[in-house]
Amino acid sequence: MKYLIGLILFLTTITAQVTDKNFKDSIGKGFVVVVFTSDWQKKELDSLVLKGINGHEDAKVITVKSEEVKKLVKKLRIRNYPSLALFHAGSKKELWKADMDGEVDCSANDIKKAIGEVSAGDVF
Repeated sequence: MKYLIGLILFLTTITAQVTDKNFKDSIGKGFVVVVFTSDWQKKELDSLVLKGINGHEDAKVITVKSEEVKKLVKKLRIRNYPSLALFHAGSKKELWKADMDGEVDCSANDIKKAIGEVSAGDVF
């Protein structure tokens, strides 16, 4: 029984690799914060930036490697890593690019505020 429970937990934590081909399916529903990374990036994203985002307004956070989504990276003009993008129902709402030093000028509150603005929609 313990083996079965462990296997179920292991399988639920496996995520499919996100590529250019399946990216639209990955961001098609709800809020998705995408973290773009690269094997050669100099700095890691500060863990506080994403704290509390997963689950906020049913948002999910996914990490993609730039090498796997080359067309998307080119379309979004991302050159420095890590960079972040907010998508809602398949369309891009906000983009936070890293500077040359790999610093992203974005906090958890900035992401939550952007999610809130999209949720509020147009009032007029």
